[in-house]
Amino acid sequence: MIGAFLKQTAAREPDTVAFVDGDRRLTYAEWDWLSDRAAFSLWAEGIRTGDTVALLLNASLTYPIAYLGAAKIGAITVGINTRLGAREIDHILDDSRARALVTDRDGYTDPMVFDPERLNRPGGSIEVALTPDDPVAIVYTSGTTGLPKGACYTNRALAAVKEIERAVDSVDHPKTLGGTPMAHMGFMTKIGAHIARASTTVLMREWSARAALETIERERLTWLGGVPTQLALMLMHPDFGSFDVSSLRSCLIGGAPASPDLVRQIRQGFGVPVTVRYSCTELAMATGTRAGDPDVVVAQTVGRPLPGIDLKVIDQNDEGVGEVIVRSPTMMRGYWHNDAATKAAIDAHGFFHTGDLGRIDGTGNLHLAGRTKEMYIRGGYNVYPVEVEDVLREHPKVALVAVIGVPDDVLGERGRAVIVPNGEPPTLDELREWVRARIADYKAPDELEVRTELPITAMFKVDKRALADGL
Repeated sequence: MIGAFLKQTAAREPDTVAFVDGDRRLTYAEWDWLSDRAAFSLWAEGIRTGDTVALLLNASLTYPIAYLGAAKIGAITVGINTRLGAREIDHILDDSRARALVTDRDGYTDPMVFDPERLNRPGGSIEVALTPDDPVAIVYTSGTTGLPKGACYTNRALAAVKEIERAVDSVDHPKTLGGTPMAHMGFMTKIGAHIARASTTVLMREWSARAALETIERERLTWLGGVPTQLALMLMHPDFGSFDVSSLRSCLIGGAPASPDLVRQIRQGFGVPVTVRYSCTELAMATGTRAGDPDVVVAQTVGRPLPGIDLKVIDQNDEGVGEVIVRSPTMMRGYWHNDAATKAAIDAHGFFHTGDLGRIDGTGNLHLAGRTKEMYIRGGYNVYPVEVEDVLREHPKVALVAVIGVPDDVLGERGRAVIVPNGEPPTLDELREWVRARIADYKAPDELEVRTELPITAMFKVDKRALADGL
């Protein structure tokens, strides 16, 4: 149970800083004590084991205090990304059947809405008997293919995340940047690992490339993680070379595929080894490269299954590409109050069907090819956007790129490359020649659109649905 994890670390390292929020620092002893008060406050308001408590909070110390307070009484924390719109937020509150909402936003006046101060009621600790199979967190999907669904995680799953993280990276006291919303799967499911390793996370109220670089320099961070878009924007910042990033010891990319060129730029720019992880909201953990893997593995794959995780590629085509399915002790129990969606996603053998396309090479490493819904068929040939994007990112005139399929009366679909240029924009002919020299000619884009920026989702991934809707 994550409440017990916190008490153990607080007893062992009471003065170690767990979170930094501007000028404020929260030690493990303070986190434990304040989350006890939050637990008492929630209990006094009638929240009980199995009830859902939604957190709609900007990145702040209140979030981990409320999360652990709810966990200590067996309540289930529902993270809500503050970048979501009102319709999405209302859907999550309704879908999760939230009994209470903790928020720092105006406009919510229900009696069971808590502002942060209401969690600070003096009182004793609450002792509640919990089991490993009790749910502890609900993480909502980004909703890029419809309304968000709630992936429900148990204490057992979060404990498995902790054990696997310790197995692949045993270094204690990493000092990291909290660059994604706290409602993201990365924070919600890895909280036990954060506690067990006595990590320090420096929170960011609003992410920007400059603010991230300033934080690395000011706080002397040792570990950097992020989705590829964030890391690319940091490297592209015009003042990148003026920041001192020498404190960093490693970098981890996750959340979306990264190109070989981006991996090389990260390694050279930040001067650290790079590892890559692959997962999704419903899995928490799936695959990853390992320290010491050859550059080609880190640059072109998302690694091998992490310890205790089973992975398969099914319904393969002639190129060995098929759907990636994963069975993991860290995966969700199911979608919250949505048996139909759960049965559609998890098969009779316990494998979660990701909807991602990929192939496994002879060394057991997974190569991603994109989403099943992103693949387009051009003149009878399947084209996987991730493969084309990887090639285009290597072009010296391309900084950022997304490839989508668009309707065509003759071909059925054709490929459109949407790019942010690196200086002078390339021509379509230049890009087509570049692609044809490296992969099959039918995969070369048929159209080119140049933009100053790409739309991104609430989780900092390129929003391909927004690109398609803009046609």
